[in-house]
Amino acid sequence: MKSKILCPVDGSEGSLRAVRHAADMGARLIEVEVHLVNVQPPGDDWMVRRMIKAAELEKMEREWAETALAPARTILKERGVKFVEHFQQGEVAKTIARLAKELGCQQIVMGTRGMSALGDLLMGSVATKVLHQATVPVTLVK
Repeated sequence: MKSKILCPVDGSEGSLRAVRHAADMGARLIEVEVHLVNVQPPGDDWMVRRMIKAAELEKMEREWAETALAPARTILKERGVKFVEHFQQGEVAKTIARLAKELGCQQIVMGTRGMSALGDLLMGSVATKVLHQATVPVTLVK
């Protein structure tokens, strides 16, 4: 049976530590597939819609996702771990929990803090929300 791990990435060092942890797990398991996901929050604020065309916003979000996914992709390729990439848009924690369920992932591995102005002051709000919303085990990597 193939083991699936969902690994949200936002380009932060914390999310890359989580990818390394997932890669280490993948190296020890016979069949594992890591699902990398970058979730962009919805850009539906009226000011955003007024200033940026929908196609331009989508292009920017895909570029941001690519920037976040690139280092994670490199880590998994170097370690020979199979992976699939996903780009999603929506409320971040809810989208991560939903995607894990839809993909049939056995667990979520993620960093405790992402790109946040609060930095190291507290465990990230996204991680906290994922813990409460996910229906599979969540491993938080410091």
